[in-house]
Amino acid sequence: MAQMTMGHQIRLPAAPAIPRPLYVPVAAIMCLAVLAISLTPLAEPFLARVLIFYAAVNLAYALMPYVRRGDIPLVAAWVVLFCELAPCFAGSLISPTRVTADVLGVVMAAGPIYVARLRQVQQGDIRPPGRRASER
Repeated sequence: MAQMTMGHQIRLPAAPAIPRPLYVPVAAIMCLAVLAISLTPLAEPFLARVLIFYAAVNLAYALMPYVRRGDIPLVAAWVVLFCELAPCFAGSLISPTRVTADVLGVVMAAGPIYVARLRQVQQGDIRPPGRRASER
């Protein structure tokens, strides 16, 4: 990817993306890893939970650049649900503090992407109809 700065081109290295056929297995591994980490004592502090979900969502966006922007927060919402329901099987109650931390981490990671898209739409950068067959 080239970027113009004061008339000079700067070459930026491409992001390390995984091949599309590996998206589902990698996403499943990431979801299970987040679930496992969220059940450990390491994830008890509020800030730790926020950072776990923030890092996981950002990593998903970085590794899977061709996934629609709304699919990653959707999957993250399911992971939040599973992370809160899993302790219920051991007799614990759902913690509003943990839910808030998890959701805040997801929103902090996904929010800027939606703000950037809103700015593009405000500037008139709208896809022509039929550009993507899946959106018909």
